[in-house]
Parts: sequence; C-alpha cells; structure tokens
Amino acid sequence: MTDSLITETADRLMADHVTPAAVRALAAGGSPAALWAGLAESGFLDALASEEAGGAGLTEMDMLPVLLAAGRHGLPLPFGATIAARAAIAAAGETAPEGIIALAASGRRDGGNLIAQVPAGEHAEGVLVPDGDGAILLSVASATVETAGDGTACRMAWNGANGPRIAGFDALATGARIEAAEMAGAMEAMQVTTLRYANDRSQFGRAIGKFQAVQQQLSVMTELVHGARAAVHVAAAAPGSLDATAAAKVTVGEAAAQVVAIAHAVHGAIGMTEELDLHLLSERIRRGRLRYGSERHWAERLGQAVLASQEATLLDFVRNRVFS
Repeated sequence: MTDSLITETADRLMADHVTPAAVRALAAGGSPAALWAGLAESGFLDALASEEAGGAGLTEMDMLPVLLAAGRHGLPLPFGATIAARAAIAAAGETAPEGIIALAASGRRDGGNLIAQVPAGEHAEGVLVPDGDGAILLSVASATVETAGDGTACRMAWNGANGPRIAGFDALATGARIEAAEMAGAMEAMQVTTLRYANDRSQFGRAIGKFQAVQQQLSVMTELVHGARAAVHVAAAAPGSLDATAAAKVTVGEAAAQVVAIAHAVHGAIGMTEELDLHLLSERIRRGRLRYGSERHWAERLGQAVLASQEATLLDFVRNRVFS
C-alpha cells in the first residue's frame, strides 16, 4: 500500500467515524463502542505487526499518515497506541486483548502495588505499563482507576500485578512519538480552518486575510506546521532513536502552542464558542503536549544527551544523532 493510498484511506476512515459530534459525545461521557468498532474494522489495528503474526508488516513511517489523519480529526481515543501495543505484544509471542489498549507513560512499584499514569486510558481494556527494561501487559478490569479532571491521564493501580512481559518495549517513547504525530495533524487542521476563516470573514470591507498583520501571522503558522510535520517524519524514520523522539516532542509541542495562539487570535472570540470546532483541536493539542512527557521533560533529556555526547558542535549532534 502506497503512502498516498494509506493517507486517502485514513482520511476517509476518520472523516466517516471521527466526526465533531462523535468527539463531543465522547467528551460528554458517551460510550466509545460505535466509534471504536468503525476504526477497528479498517484493518489498521494490526498494520505494524509482522506478516508472520497476521499483520501487514508496515513500519512507523508507513503508518505516520494514519496518525496525522487521526490528529486532523481530533480523535480522542488511543488508536495509535493500540496499533503499537498490538505489534509489540505479537512480537513477544503473546495474545493481545480485544478492544482498546493504552500505553502508560510511567509505572512504579510500591510494595505489592504497581501504579501507572495512563494517558487516554479511561476507555481501555488493556494497558502496557513500563516495568524494568520493558513493559507488562495488564487488564484495566483488575485495576483501581482514578480519572484526572483535566482529561490528560488516568491513575491506575494493580495489587500484585502479573501479566505477560514485553521485553524492550519503551511505552513512554512510543507514546511520545504518537502524540507528536497526532498533534502535528491537529495543527494542520487548525491551519486549514484558520485560513478558511481569514478568507471568509470580512472587516472594513475586505477579508481579514488581506490585512498584512494577519497575513504575517498566517505565514508564521504555516512555517510552524511544516516544521512540526518534518520533526515527526524524522522521529518515525528512526523509532529506535530517543534523541529523534525527544526532538519531535519538543519541536511539535512548542510549535503547537504558537499555532493555537495564532488560530484563536485570528478567529477572535468566536474561536472559544462551543459551536465552532476549533476548540476541539485546541483541546486535543493541550492534552497532547502534557502526555508522555512535556516539552520540558524531553528538552532536559535532549540536553543531557548533547552534554554527554562526543560531538564537537550542536549541529554535529543533530546531524549524527537526530537525523542519523
């Protein structure tokens, strides 16, 4: 399947199922069953799994258009996380649970308990929780679950956690790449929405997009969106590079903050209304920036890597460690 075909298929899938009405219904406490059923029927869930394991054997780069499409439509469910989790579980020779699988951003043992922070975990059936040099697959049904008020993550705790071990799987880094890609997609949609509004909205007898000050802001937005997309492409091409993952999460998060600010400045007060879909994208980006490590977390990680490296200059580090 070519990149363009994957993009077209993913966009059609998201447009059919991830509607603004569906996103609003889920935010209001509705069931994800119908939405998830539509996504599951697409065949993408096992796309990253090897052909021997019954999958399509695609790479993260192959699947990047799917994550971008999910972001463009503001998908609030961990679709990308489930795809990555199912591939890792299959590679370990284990059987993945049916339904949604979330990736925990952290996991720590406290006596006989395993405690995890699980982004978008409120609708999951299973969770891959960081544990030692890999992850452990656990059932949400056996956990005590507390949902955060801001919707970024759930706190889950298991007493005497036992489950299949997935050696070598980095749930935090994988989740960071997925969130960065989906945020980049949301930024693309926000750019399109803002450009359309600037061309349609008239003030003083002409479209506001004709005013130089607005045009300058729109050009900055375009630059930021393309930079974010480039960063997630680099990370998807090198999923084993923590440096590329860190650079993507920082680049996209910082760019997203500016894109949201410009979009709402151009829209004015109407951008904050419930009737306009812009706030759905803003909320998706807000959550994405906080999940799987903030910009500060990954910037510190990247800075430590630069200081510990033997590269002569920062440019050499970027060339050899981020773009390697």
